[in-house]
Amino acid sequence: MPEARGPSRQPTVIGPRRSLLIRTIVTLLLALIVMTGLTILVIWLSIKPKRPVYFIKGASINNYTLTKDHHLYASYNLVLMSVNTNKKMHILYKKMDIKILFENVMVARGVIEPWHQHKREKKKFTLDLVSRNVELSGEVSRHLELAKLSDQVVLDVELKSRLKSKLGIWKSRYYHMKVSCEHIVAQFSDSSKESHGSCSTSF
Repeated sequence: MPEARGPSRQPTVIGPRRSLLIRTIVTLLLALIVMTGLTILVIWLSIKPKRPVYFIKGASINNYTLTKDHHLYASYNLVLMSVNTNKKMHILYKKMDIKILFENVMVARGVIEPWHQHKREKKKFTLDLVSRNVELSGEVSRHLELAKLSDQVVLDVELKSRLKSKLGIWKSRYYHMKVSCEHIVAQFSDSSKESHGSCSTSF
């Protein structure tokens, strides 16, 4: 008598279903990334972000002393203007490093603490920097003394900072910015002439 057999079972197919699920998830994630990127790009292009504008509104040198062994003592007063020309975007700055150079020799340095610049805001910084026992070469010392005779000296100012843009709750990553203010004519304290100069900004 033949043995009774139960109903036959079909083998469960797991591999192809799992593979299909993984492909579906990966496709959805890629689509989400692309859509997010396109959204950010459209917003970015519609806002048309602009670089901040910098310029020097005033520059002077006080308490100037150059010793016989070419050591410089002086104080510098700079009026620095920063303009956020963006109509919708704020700018968040970390600290800004400042250098004053004469013939590519750093004679003074300083720091501006972190700050938040609102859209279309113009901000004024009055900076006081100091040269203390800065050693110069003989040639640079002679050029500086000649400049003193004319009551004005040509300086370069360099600014470096990290900043990010802010629009509503969205914030960009931090990126580096360098500002170069070249050929700034600074007046010695006994001069009545005005000083000013433009700056270039690069990222």
